[in-house]
Amino acid sequence: MNELQLILIVIAIVIALGIYFLQKNKPSTENPDEQKTPLPSTHTTTKESEARKKANDALNDLATPHIPVSNQTQARVGIEEDEKVPESQMGFSFEPDSEQIKEFKEPSVASATKHIIITDDTMQSVAGFSETKPDIELPAFGVPNDYQETSTEKSNVETTEEQVFALIVMGTDEFPMIEVNKVLCGVGLVLSDKGIFVKKDSMGTDIIKLANILEPGTFTEQQLADENSSTPGVVLILELPTTVKAPAVMHDMIMMARKISQRLNGRIYNIERHLIKESDLQQMRDAAVAYESEAI
Repeated sequence: MNELQLILIVIAIVIALGIYFLQKNKPSTENPDEQKTPLPSTHTTTKESEARKKANDALNDLATPHIPVSNQTQARVGIEEDEKVPESQMGFSFEPDSEQIKEFKEPSVASATKHIIITDDTMQSVAGFSETKPDIELPAFGVPNDYQETSTEKSNVETTEEQVFALIVMGTDEFPMIEVNKVLCGVGLVLSDKGIFVKKDSMGTDIIKLANILEPGTFTEQQLADENSSTPGVVLILELPTTVKAPAVMHDMIMMARKISQRLNGRIYNIERHLIKESDLQQMRDAAVAYESEAI
């Protein structure tokens, strides 16, 4: 055997001896689950039985009275089973007697007492009584006694006469009907059943009218759609009073005439076919304001 083998054998022997001594010196440990519980002693069992006995005796003693009661007290407190009901109460019953029900009858209408009321419609005056009027003088407020009111003076609102205003829009050349129809519809006018263009209020009432300057002053759908049809001008008409206040509707008509003249390259004239100036338009506005003030 060589030296290497001897060294290995010695090491193996040393390891085996070390393992042996370690296992021998290791304390023995037991599993706690495997340990047996000690049996109760006889002394402990005796104490528990005595405690249970005392508890049972205490519970049984609860039903028995601690202080004895005399027979006299027991007789006063207790109720005798053979207690008798007085004879005076034996006849009472909780159901109504049928004979008593038969005897009771509602009184008939014929037997009921009747009351007659006598009315006296004759009105007689008391002797010596005369109706007198109080001596109170009503104020006259400066009105003569023989004054009589008339129907016209009773009315608080004076009626104003109708007034008509007109503006004419014409150009150097005639206006094509197709172009006229577009412009009039663009300013808020609609063709009515009468053949004229009108502007209506919110209730559908005509407030401004526009007619053809040519007789009979109407437009037809064929003329408005015909490219060869034309007109020399149109007339805007305002009749006061209307459903709209006079100054407002006058302003609308003047602005409408200006828009139509600008879009058709025309000019504005009065009813006498004189060229309208700004001062003339202002006079028309003032006339509308005066008309409104007269109507109030």
